[in-house]
Amino acid sequence: MDITASDIYSFYQSALGSIVKRIIRQRIVSVLGDISNQSICGYGYTSPYLSYLKKRHADLNITSLIPDFFDGSIGEKYNFDEKNIHEYFLPLDPSSVDLVITTHLLEFVEKPLSSIEEIWRILKPNGYFIALVPRRSGLWARYDNNPFGYGRSYSTAQFKSLIKDYLILDQKKSFLHFPPWHHYANYKFHQTIETAGSRIFPYMGGVMICVCKKIVYATNKSKSKKIPIKNIVVT
Repeated sequence: MDITASDIYSFYQSALGSIVKRIIRQRIVSVLGDISNQSICGYGYTSPYLSYLKKRHADLNITSLIPDFFDGSIGEKYNFDEKNIHEYFLPLDPSSVDLVITTHLLEFVEKPLSSIEEIWRILKPNGYFIALVPRRSGLWARYDNNPFGYGRSYSTAQFKSLIKDYLILDQKKSFLHFPPWHHYANYKFHQTIETAGSRIFPYMGGVMICVCKKIVYATNKSKSKKIPIKNIVVT
């Protein structure tokens, strides 16, 4: 692990990081429906996005779970619970959460499938999982001046393969088409580049937002087992 919570926090405090944070907030909100009174779990480094949601919806029950490989939290106070946890053990009851949001997680954990299993466990039936992951074909994964340049990156096929036994990919979009450069021109024209890139090269964005729905498996009375995705019952 080559990056800490403090490193990610410092990036988001920079001019480039502030732009990225604003865009990610907008992207998360754009895929959400009515989340009033819902229970939301942030898993990874998610506080900048959970705090934004809390300001928009004061009635949300929010918990932020920070894996221990981030070397602790950054010490900022938020109006929701924050817990430092073992990376694969979420201290929440089964089927207790309406929505899980992950940022800066699946690219860093050694066993991402174990994280997906825990996300599936805590999600309610009809629950949703929103993942933000670096896109393999994008520029951001190729520069180490930003958190998306560390750890593994994902193609669409790789992400689908990761979740296939637990979640259905409901929608996916790529963004951050402008380059990860700390430069005045980038700050000034990033909106123009982002708009043009999303139209001309929609699959070349640096980050993917993936909206997934929990799968509830049918069971056999004699033996419980996972069954092929074509036979699943989605609730």
